[in-house]
Amino acid sequence: MYVLNFALEMEKVGKEHFEKLAAESTLPGIRKIFTMLAVEQQQLYETFTSMQSKVDTPLLVDSQALERAIDVFAKIFNEATIGLLRNDLDAYNHAMRIEADIVNFFEDMAQKETNAEARALLREIAEEEKKLYTTIESIHDFVAAPNSHLAWGEFSNLKEI
Repeated sequence: MYVLNFALEMEKVGKEHFEKLAAESTLPGIRKIFTMLAVEQQQLYETFTSMQSKVDTPLLVDSQALERAIDVFAKIFNEATIGLLRNDLDAYNHAMRIEADIVNFFEDMAQKETNAEARALLREIAEEEKKLYTTIESIHDFVAAPNSHLAWGEFSNLKEI
């Protein structure tokens, strides 16, 4: 299977996963988060499609790596059910775990790849996935800030003398 075709297929699986979680959610905040993540997956799909047009020859990944890849991605996207996600932070944690697993997977594939051109492409895919992870992590940290930083009311009305 071709490297970029594999990445495109995984983005489709990710988009379908997040759309499914959004449809199953009864909480509007979680539904919105997963809808947003599905859109992000579509944007990555489009990024990889544009990368595909720039590559001269399709790059193959060996069959052993693909067999492992299919198992890894099946595990990544089948772990959580919407019933386990009780609030926005749970949803962001789930999304961060998925993206971290995907980044680690592509970095691992790049290290094992013997073809230099394919290795470079796998690293580029990992970098694109890291950008999405960083975005999700930033939103998570913003949403989680009230849980980890105290802003007591007694300090909010201090005036200079």
